[in-house]
Amino acid sequence: MLIITFLQIGNVELNVVNEKGEAIGYCAYEVYKDTTKVLGGYCDENGNIKISNLNYGSYKMKIEFLGYETKVISFNLDRENLKLGKIQLNQKGIILKEQRVVAQPPTITYEAGKRVIRPSENISTLGGTALDVLRNTPGINVDNNDNIEIRGSSNITLLINNRPTNLEISDALKQIPANQIDRIEIITNPSARYEAEGNIIINIILKTTKEEGRNYSLNGRIGTYDNYGLNLLYGISINKTKISILTNYNKFSFNTNNQIKRIFSSETLITNGDFIRWNNPYGLRLNLDYGSFSFEGSLNHWGFGMSSNATTNGSNYYKTNFDFKVGGINSSVYFGYNKNFINAGIYWTIRTSNEFSQTINKDQNDNIIYGFKNMEIGPSSTTRFNFDYDNKTIAFGYLLTYNNSNDNVIYYNYQNGFVPYDSFSYNFYRITNALYFTYNKNFNRLNSQIGLRFERTDRNISNFKKQYNDFFPSLNLSYKISQFDEIYLNYSRRIEHPRPWLLEPNEFKLDQYTKRIGNPNLNPEYSHSFEIGFQNSLINIYGYYRKSENVIEQIVSYKDSFLINYPENVGFSEFFGSEFSTNYRKGPFLDFLGSINLYKMKLYSNLIKESFSYDIKLSLRILLFQISGVYNAPRKTSQGEIKENYYFDLGLRFPYKNVIFVFNFSDVFKTFSFNTENYNFNFYQSQNMTRKWPLIQFVLIYNFQDFRKLNKHKIREESEDMEGF
Repeated sequence: MLIITFLQIGNVELNVVNEKGEAIGYCAYEVYKDTTKVLGGYCDENGNIKISNLNYGSYKMKIEFLGYETKVISFNLDRENLKLGKIQLNQKGIILKEQRVVAQPPTITYEAGKRVIRPSENISTLGGTALDVLRNTPGINVDNNDNIEIRGSSNITLLINNRPTNLEISDALKQIPANQIDRIEIITNPSARYEAEGNIIINIILKTTKEEGRNYSLNGRIGTYDNYGLNLLYGISINKTKISILTNYNKFSFNTNNQIKRIFSSETLITNGDFIRWNNPYGLRLNLDYGSFSFEGSLNHWGFGMSSNATTNGSNYYKTNFDFKVGGINSSVYFGYNKNFINAGIYWTIRTSNEFSQTINKDQNDNIIYGFKNMEIGPSSTTRFNFDYDNKTIAFGYLLTYNNSNDNVIYYNYQNGFVPYDSFSYNFYRITNALYFTYNKNFNRLNSQIGLRFERTDRNISNFKKQYNDFFPSLNLSYKISQFDEIYLNYSRRIEHPRPWLLEPNEFKLDQYTKRIGNPNLNPEYSHSFEIGFQNSLINIYGYYRKSENVIEQIVSYKDSFLINYPENVGFSEFFGSEFSTNYRKGPFLDFLGSINLYKMKLYSNLIKESFSYDIKLSLRILLFQISGVYNAPRKTSQGEIKENYYFDLGLRFPYKNVIFVFNFSDVFKTFSFNTENYNFNFYQSQNMTRKWPLIQFVLIYNFQDFRKLNKHKIREESEDMEGF
């Protein structure tokens, strides 16, 4: 007799809460069959645990989190969907004598279609900025000018606490100290629910207080080449009221030696000199939550500058002193309401900007032979109103966004002193009205979401007007092979609007040989993005393809004794590649992260241009020691090439009670250099940039009831040791 037996599988759901019924996010859990551990993981930020494809039978689950008694529950899975409801954890006192480590998450995890980075777990970026965190993240390229690319795209939308910023992306990232970040979410193929702007979305979630009582963290750092800072986080939570205050003062400097060679017309010029780039952010942010209502306000100074002293030889000889500063006040206010299925909010932010740029060339006798200066002043603001409804199956919403900026520019030439010779002003606004709808449906192991977004955009700069009506569909499919193994397929259509400075219909003189001209007739870029992947707790494999139309490129030409930089819609491009990453952790002792990203680009304009490249990133932490390495292979650009570069960073962490001492050494083997070439039929330019060395930084962190729920914590040893397991 032949007997065939089919294993029956089901799903388990529960929600972890405290005594007041409030969700406990990111708690750790383990599931046991008899005495054998079957699986483990972390609940999401809302305390939800969802286990799929578990064999029928009797199990025990252990749930634990800092400051709460460990909970052990038993359950019998005998149906397709078992809902255990709310599981309550009870608070306990914290005793610092007896210690053990619980719930320490990996540096990078992959959750619900997004990559989640937790900077506090990365020793080598403690004391840095959000930009430093991304520089060491798999799949992200940050060049020496702080331009960011993800999967070959610089069309990136930056959100801070789910809301956009009116600073340029790299400027905004340099304003955020890494130790004030709870997590960074990278969404590589956003659904129709998100604004259509940006092929990629980076969402930075800042730390807030969630635990009852008071929390605070103090961070101080000092390093070589004028790097220093102080950051303070303070929070208090009483019943329904939660208040967080974040304040900081920082100076970040980046010192290099530059060599530039330029050949055009009958001239050959070789320039050597020191170059300093710095930013100086400081300010205050307040978060207030009361039940379903929330308020956030910020008042920050943003500042960025560059200066250089260089000597030029060749067809001409001169010494150049260059100075550039830009900065101002950036403030924002947000009021929000979130209850049941409704989310609504109004957000307003304004940025003042004062820009100063000056170039002076002198001959061998220190006589001024050329001088140029410009000053640009103007505020910019963003106003947003959103209304969203989401019952987990159907979601729809409306978003109004109004962006506005005014600039006034004055140019000066040197004639025995700086004399104004030209000026202009312009006004820019962009208004977008958006509606979206998404529908979610689960078919056993298959999860699906379809969506459609409509956006009406009106743009005006100095009476150059454009209007667009666009539809943006999306499709997201995922299939659970097992609890930890998942495959997925995503598609979305996205847009990239030109930045206001690309549209300015005026000439802007950069130096005596170079000008920049805007193009008010630029059209947005449109992209179709496809993504397929496999992921589990150890490895992640992706394949991706993107086709972009109306590609915007900076073109360089030579005219009337000037190199002219101007933007154009040059054609369309195709970008496809694959990414492999692995994250292996052995308790608190060993953590290895490795990734390789391979990609190819084709640009179809007047000529077809192809480029293949790859990058490798590795990070190894053994106990308190971490070394990280980055390698970027050579790659082609529209008018040249970026050469290979690589470097290694070292980090050491020394914890003592509530204090952590950190030592960071960037580019420890002094290998980093950034080399580029640009060429056309009538000009050639190369640049070589090397960092000043050594780059050393000391960081001191003091915590009391740390804001991070998943950080490294000290609690008393549990008396119950999972009896019967």
